[in-house]
Amino acid sequence: MVRNINPSRLNTRLHLGVAAPVRTTQGTMQPDFKETETVWCGVYTMTVNQQISTLGASDNFDLILIIRHRESGLNGAKYARFKDSLYEITGTSPEWSNTAHSFDLVTIKKVDRIGIY
Repeated sequence: MVRNINPSRLNTRLHLGVAAPVRTTQGTMQPDFKETETVWCGVYTMTVNQQISTLGASDNFDLILIIRHRESGLNGAKYARFKDSLYEITGTSPEWSNTAHSFDLVTIKKVDRIGIY
């Protein structure tokens, strides 16, 4: 999907994780972010044609990030912490060719809470 990306653009850490129950000070269990792994990422900039084609879908994501292609995908991660903010992973576009120059796109949307309330 994404090729010819300069690897030096992957200059920020993306913390992938899931919602896991934690005990609050009141003694109840509440879902919270539990990190499962960390990868290097960079912000993906869309072309004008891509921006026009996704104009109606702007409420589905806030950012598009690029990461190095991983055969295992995101290993079931549903949430991500990027630059001290919490995001829900809304989609991925993996590169199916497994080469050294393959990158995946990860779309994320900012959330205030984890889980269903």
